[in-house]
Amino acid sequence: MLTKNDANLTIAIQGVKASFHDMAMRKYFKGPGIKTVECSSFPKLFSTLASKEADFAVMAIENAIAGSILANYSLMEKYKFKIIGEVYIKIEMCLMALPGVGINDIKTVRSHPMALLQCQDYLLTLPHVTAVEAADTAESAKDIQEKNLRQDAAIAGRLAAEVFGLNILQENIETDRSNFTRFLVLAREEDYEQVKDANKSSVRFEVRHFPGSLAKVLNVLNKHSVNLTKIQSLPILGKPYQYCLHTDFEWDDVIEFNKAIKETEDVALDLIHFGNYPRGEKVEL
Repeated sequence: MLTKNDANLTIAIQGVKASFHDMAMRKYFKGPGIKTVECSSFPKLFSTLASKEADFAVMAIENAIAGSILANYSLMEKYKFKIIGEVYIKIEMCLMALPGVGINDIKTVRSHPMALLQCQDYLLTLPHVTAVEAADTAESAKDIQEKNLRQDAAIAGRLAAEVFGLNILQENIETDRSNFTRFLVLAREEDYEQVKDANKSSVRFEVRHFPGSLAKVLNVLNKHSVNLTKIQSLPILGKPYQYCLHTDFEWDDVIEFNKAIKETEDVALDLIHFGNYPRGEKVEL
């Protein structure tokens, strides 16, 4: 079994070097000789891991301001990869541009849609600029450097300014300073093996359409001292007005958790267990 401390691992990330995905990857994987595969989209990230072009993948799943990335839950359902870990990154956004370019010179601010959403209050103070969505935060900074865009600015992390030689015009422009993104570390099912210090799980299931069906699941969790830390509904393709539930559970006793999963299978439908993993260390906000 591959581990995060192994040498010469290849990790798929969404975006380019100096992106927040890159930062999350660097925080989680500690082995020497780490290589990255830069993916232009989340579907590309999943296909890269599936085709064995990478050993693991790092994927954002939720942000404290913008909420859950719903499309990524759908990709999890499709590929059924296992989660082996999670990483929390404090998101500190900066406005950056080429040396010599000032805020009054800027006509366009480009960044990932999530980043633009997280900085919308600041952007309202710049009525002379147009916000343009891009594939990635750091890639926006990279484009400005490579194409010498002197009327453009990017919103990205401080590392992107350092890597791509841009000046920071304004830092900490995120709407809420208590801003973090949670990333999942994914592995192919055949490469998954539960680690001994696992105490968290992610599970997808459906409930029957009659009163008390969800309560039955919650009663099972309560019986076995399993803590429900997140619940996210998602439309079921091909079944209008029906929804599945993506949930996160935390627990102290794996035996009790396994009993809870088995009993949940009896009262819920189409359960997918994405694996047990150690809960990530929360960032200081």
